[in-house]
Amino acid sequence: MTTYNEITKTLLENGAKELYRFQGHNSFECYDIRNNRFNNNKSHYVYFSSSKNHHYYFTIKRLRQLINAIVLNDTHYKITRKGLENPQSFHAIQNMIFNSDKIKDLNSISLVCDQVYYALIKENCIDTRKKIQDSGIERVDRKVFGGGYGITGPWLDLFNDLTYFSSHTRITTLDVLEFLDKLKQKGIQANPLLIKDILERKQRHYIISENLYNDFHKYSIMNDLERIYQENLYVSGSSFMTNPTKTIKKVLTTYQTNRNQILHNLDKKYHSIGL
Repeated sequence: MTTYNEITKTLLENGAKELYRFQGHNSFECYDIRNNRFNNNKSHYVYFSSSKNHHYYFTIKRLRQLINAIVLNDTHYKITRKGLENPQSFHAIQNMIFNSDKIKDLNSISLVCDQVYYALIKENCIDTRKKIQDSGIERVDRKVFGGGYGITGPWLDLFNDLTYFSSHTRITTLDVLEFLDKLKQKGIQANPLLIKDILERKQRHYIISENLYNDFHKYSIMNDLERIYQENLYVSGSSFMTNPTKTIKKVLTTYQTNRNQILHNLDKKYHSIGL
């Protein structure tokens, strides 16, 4: 296990939260994998799963959409129970997937963020059926494997600033073909097990956020929090409304404590190998 993976494991054991995102096909590429940071576009809501099972469920949903709408577009083939059970149709679909140039840049992304951030979005989210304000936090799929959150604006900036580590796993054409075979065996459904084994057998390598090395990064976090408060991007009765100063102080204190511990653990590891 790498040093970053070890530290991430400890963070999660001590309360940090891991959020997940499928990116590719018609999902907005909000996360710049190469540069390990968000591309914040205020015109977009960016959606994250709060559990692995919801992430797997959503990934299955997106893969089926990709195959039907893009790979099999303008053909008479579709991902249906009847189509998969027919050997000729199944073989034809396999060939079209294998030869398609549309299955690319598909990624399963995980982001390890400060526990205080997750507490804030849980407290300030609004069900999509009741949401009336722009730039608030959307709560989606509440009844499906824990659901997820839609985030934009200053809340997305804060997510970026309070994320410690990230990782990603590519979903390849061979992965999609294996997924198709599982669909054939298990039937058309959105059971997380259809994609779980495919994603979890791949080794995830976590990358550290460069923000942790910046002594002045706390001011960016403070600015995010002040914008959220000034733009009223919180729900009535939340800690932002009842005691904004205490809320901002708590976030900054928790971040500084976790940052110091992460850097201390990295330094200890560095010296343990005699450098």
